[in-house]
Amino acid sequence: MKISAYRLYFWNDFCFITSINLNSLTMCNFKFLFSLFPVSIFCFISVFAQDQYSYSGFDSPVSVTQYGGYYYLSNSGQNFGLTIRDGDGYISRIRSDGSQEDVTYKYITGLNNPRGIYAIKNTLYVCDIDRLVGIDLSTKKKVFELSFKKDQVQQLTGIVSANDKILYVSATDVNTIFEVDLSAKKYTKWTETASPTGMLINNNSLYVCSMGTDSLPNGKLGVIDMKTKQYTQLGDDEGYLWGLALHGNKLYYSDWINFPNRGVIK
Repeated sequence: MKISAYRLYFWNDFCFITSINLNSLTMCNFKFLFSLFPVSIFCFISVFAQDQYSYSGFDSPVSVTQYGGYYYLSNSGQNFGLTIRDGDGYISRIRSDGSQEDVTYKYITGLNNPRGIYAIKNTLYVCDIDRLVGIDLSTKKKVFELSFKKDQVQQLTGIVSANDKILYVSATDVNTIFEVDLSAKKYTKWTETASPTGMLINNNSLYVCSMGTDSLPNGKLGVIDMKTKQYTQLGDDEGYLWGLALHGNKLYYSDWINFPNRGVIK
């Protein structure tokens, strides 16, 4: 189906799709057809009643995660750019039951270009250009920050967790996946792979999408054995691959196809 898909996320029977150029986040039961709207809209479709709720007001939404009864959505801001440090990036918070009574569009502010997000122990970890930031979800104060500047990183993109002490973050521009020790507040180069973007971990395997090299749509989908770090390509499909999600025993991923207005879910 042709949509301007950026990131994918599954939670129980729901699928979330973010779209940068349409400023939209769509949340729907996986059995229903995905839909995107030409305005800043959050769309919720109930599992049983099939009710639909819409929220406007997002700015270049990127990634979504669920924690403690809420969905958190990263917004790059009005001036979407890979390395723009203008401080207009923010995190939105939406009740996970679809209620309209508790929606905070700018729940956490002061970020630059937030992309991948992941919550552990009431802390939301955010990939923000060249740094990983941790924000307490109750106080909304920064409690963690780790800079990647010494490795010339400018595009921290994806984030996944192995456990509550270790995170993996993808740095698209330097072709590297880093391992982050949260207790030590240090990171190490875990492995190199071409232009990594979206990631997920399942059964000691790290699945990863690639944006491609030399600005060409030759990104691939692969899996890395977390014990041996051996990379195996999955299928022959290529493109500008970004979002990655697992539902049941199937992997779904998004492909920009052609910047900035087209995309597909595969």
